[in-house]
Amino acid sequence: MWKVMVIICTLGNPCTVFQQDPVVYHETEAECMAVAREKEALLLGSFMDLGYVIETSQSKCGTTSKGA
Repeated sequence: MWKVMVIICTLGNPCTVFQQDPVVYHETEAECMAVAREKEALLLGSFMDLGYVIETSQSKCGTTSKGA
């Protein structure tokens, strides 16, 4: 099982790790990464709309033992 994580670093602020709340578990890494890239794009748009300068961002998926 895979869960989405998005890391965003804005200029002058510490990096922040975002996870879906509630956490949604995906069966495959490919499915998870598709969702992670979509969530990253949405979060980046929101941050930029608020005037933040994005230094770096990364979408990734982590494994979990849920259902094992």
